Amino acid sequence: MEIVFVRHGQTDLNKSNCIQGASVNQSLNEEGRKYAEKAAKNFDSTKFNVVYSSPLNRAVETAKIFTKGKKDIILDKRLIEFDFGEWDGLPLDELKSKYPDTVDPWGKVAKSYIKYAPHGESYEHLDQRCGEFLDEMAKKYPNGKVLVVCHGRLIRMMAAHYLANGDMDRFDTIDNCALVKFYYRRNTPRLKYYNKVLA
Repeated sequence: MEIVFVRHGQTDLNKSNCIQGASVNQSLNEEGRKYAEKAAKNFDSTKFNVVYSSPLNRAVETAKIFTKGKKDIILDKRLIEFDFGEWDGLPLDELKSKYPDTVDPWGKVAKSYIKYAPHGESYEHLDQRCGEFLDEMAKKYPNGKVLVVCHGRLIRMMAAHYLANGDMDRFDTIDNCALVKFYYRRNTPRLKYYNKVLA
């Protein structure tokens, strides 16, 4: 199997550095749409056997731009972004000031955030749903090419599930509209590229 992940385009919350998780359903902003259209000019969706997307607006809009109306898009709830619970939609800088122990050395929300957002998702749960999705894709399309349009933290965990036993902190967040590509053969994943920018 060949599987390519695309992160959605920019939203206003991305631009303002706010937490944007499962309960935030923003659309792309003007800059995000323009950049996605520019990136999509260098992308051929017709070579994929199937296209999956998170049901959230920002991912669906990006998937439509990248497929240019040439492929059906399957929406899958397992591809919804990480659920930050009470932190969803809040400014990251304020959270860093208030809870410095929940920020990793790169300025991203760390696993320990859940101490202050008890209704948020655990890394273990995210790893489980990513693993279920990847296993299903490998069974359905063992020799196929799969395109997945989803979210930054989710893509980090997809990579972590394959390569780091679910330790998402080993992977950086990719850019908006950037790509990650894996090959998967005989239960062995191999990373082809990470954070590939098209535009």
